Amino acid sequence: MTMTTAPAPGAGTLRPPAISGAAATAAAATKPAAPALPRFRYTGVQQSPSSGVWTAHVDDPDLLGPRVIGAFADEHAAALAHDRVAIAFHGDGARINFGPAFHPVERQFLRRCRMRRADIDVCAIVADGSYEARYATFLRAVFALERYGEFLDVMIQFFIDRAAEIGMEALEAGGDKLVAKFVAMHRNKAVDPAWRGWYNRKVAQCLVEMERQKQIKQQQFTEQKATNKSSSSTVLSRPLFDGFVSCVKEPPPATCWILTISATVKSTF
Repeated sequence: MTMTTAPAPGAGTLRPPAISGAAATAAAATKPAAPALPRFRYTGVQQSPSSGVWTAHVDDPDLLGPRVIGAFADEHAAALAHDRVAIAFHGDGARINFGPAFHPVERQFLRRCRMRRADIDVCAIVADGSYEARYATFLRAVFALERYGEFLDVMIQFFIDRAAEIGMEALEAGGDKLVAKFVAMHRNKAVDPAWRGWYNRKVAQCLVEMERQKQIKQQQFTEQKATNKSSSSTVLSRPLFDGFVSCVKEPPPATCWILTISATVKSTF
């Protein structure tokens, strides 16, 4: 991180005029407040009412029921723990909290852990904190492969699509520095509080927009229903009126009755 020295006051830096006193109070009063975002709960996370400890739980297909993964420092860590175990147990169809945070290579790692469940207990390694080290070991093994096979897309994305993110220093140095960069770039994004905060705000904004659209549709439905009720009780639709007139003049055969009713229903709705 590069440290810079702040310029002296007035040294070529333009600043807006200071506002103080009554003007500042008025400006603060007229500034519109940001809309409050809704508070939502993570899937698979609970907090003990007595101790306040956050725990994660998941549906275990082997037990045919819920299973407690463990206790965690906060709700965010518990939510990520739930997601990892849920992907291992249920694959891509799992209902998780941080979907975009998982790189495909981590999903492959979790599937392999599940395939080796006789030797690896995913719940245990997620709960005891050894998951990150095991995942990093897996990533280093992928990088060291002579033939990438099913990981070819991962390596192409790393060296070509994300070359700018790697940086010239790591590319030129190679070796352990490049491997460390590979491991760091494929970590779960949800371990970063800044990314997690950004993602949660996006989810909250989507919930607000979905609720707004729901209210708009409900209002439109109510207004349309009231309009249809008013028109049907006061005005006789033209096709229906013509049908009655034709019946009075000359009763149509049975097939004509069906066509007349069908045309009336379609035009009315």
